[in-house]
Amino acid sequence: MLISLEEARKIIDNANIRNANIRSESIYNAVGRVAGKDIVAKIDIPEFNISAMDGFAFNVSDYKKNGKLKIAGKIFPSSSEIPQLKEGEAYYVATGSPIPKGANAIARIEATKISGDNQIVFSEDVFEGKDIKFAGEDIKKGDIIVRKGEVINHYHLGVLTMQKIREVDIVDINSCVLASGDELCPYDSPEDNKIPDSISPILISILRKFGVANYFGIVSDHKESLKTKLESMVENCDYIVLIGGSSVGEKDYSKRVIAELGDLLFEGVSVNIIKRGGVGVINGKPVINLPGQVVSALTVFHEHGLHMISRMIGQEVRKFGKYILSEDVQVEHKMDSIYLFDTIGILAKPLRWGTGLYSELIKAKGFGVLKRGRIYHKGEEIELQHLIL
Repeated sequence: MLISLEEARKIIDNANIRNANIRSESIYNAVGRVAGKDIVAKIDIPEFNISAMDGFAFNVSDYKKNGKLKIAGKIFPSSSEIPQLKEGEAYYVATGSPIPKGANAIARIEATKISGDNQIVFSEDVFEGKDIKFAGEDIKKGDIIVRKGEVINHYHLGVLTMQKIREVDIVDINSCVLASGDELCPYDSPEDNKIPDSISPILISILRKFGVANYFGIVSDHKESLKTKLESMVENCDYIVLIGGSSVGEKDYSKRVIAELGDLLFEGVSVNIIKRGGVGVINGKPVINLPGQVVSALTVFHEHGLHMISRMIGQEVRKFGKYILSEDVQVEHKMDSIYLFDTIGILAKPLRWGTGLYSELIKAKGFGVLKRGRIYHKGEEIELQHLIL
C-alpha cells in the first residue's frame, strides 16, 4: 500500500534505529568525510591584531596632532617582542606582523614619504582601523568551523591546521549495498550477455562520505537466496541498501524478506518516480529498498536513505533550497511526481522526466516534488533537494 510522502517522513522520524558510530581521525585523512560532532575553534584567528599590508603602524590622533612621525623600528611576522608605541612614533610593519601596542592604523608603504631625518608623512587618508586585521576578525574562539553532519572539505584543512586541531570526530557507518536481478552482473566483474550493476557504484561512492561502504554484489531473483544474503548483511552492517525487487512482480521479493526478518515501515509513497522505494528496520538497522531504475533509485536514496542517515547521526544531512523556475512545467501525471532540475544561481531548469535517464541525472543538481495536475509557471518559486555531488 502506498502512503503519502508526508506520512513516510513522519514514520522515519519516529523509527527506532541505532545511532551511528563516531570515531576520531586525523584531519588530513578526514577530507570528504562527514563530521560526527561540531568542530569548534579553540583560538581566535588572528590571535592578535596584525597588519594587512606592508606599511607603517601608528596612532591616528598622534599623527594628526604632529603632522609627521618618526620611524622607531621594524616589526616582522617572526618578531617576538611587541613594542609600546610612543608619541610621535611609527613602526614599519610587514604584512602579517603584529602591530605595536597603542597603534590603531596602518599606512601603506606606497602612500608614505620618508624624509632624510627618518620622518614620514602620508599621502592617503588615515583613520582608525585602516588596514588592520583585528584579533578574531576571521574566526573567533568558540565559532563552529564544521557543523555536525557537514562534509569536511579541502579548505577546512587550512583553518584546522591554524587552530592546531589535528584530529576530529567523523561519522563511521558501516554500509552495505546489494543488487538483485538475474539479468545483472557485478559492476567490477562484467560478464557477456548480462547488464552491469550501474547503480551500486554511485551509492558506494556517496556512502563512503559516511564511513565504510561494502559491496555485496548481485543476488539472484530467488527469495531464499535474498534472505540468506540479507541475514548476513544485518549481521555485518549498520546500514543496508537493497537495489531491485521493490515492485509487485512475481520475482520482487525484497520487501517480503524485509518484513519477515524485521519491520517493513512502508512499501512506497504516492509520488511518481519514488513510489516503489521502501524502508524497513531489522535489529535497529535501517534497510532501504531502491527501485532498479537509476533516477528512481537515486531519488529514493536521497529522500528516504539520507533521511535515515540523518536520524542515525542526529543531524539533518539533506540539503534543500528555494529556486525560481526558468520555464513552465505542466504535471500531467496521475499523482505527484519527482522532477530533476539543473540549477544556475537561483534559476531551476527542469530536465526530461523519466525513471532511468542517466543523461539527465548527470546534468541534475537537485530534484523537487511537483503536485499532480498543476501548471507551474516560469518565475514561480519551488523547493528542491540537492543531490550530493
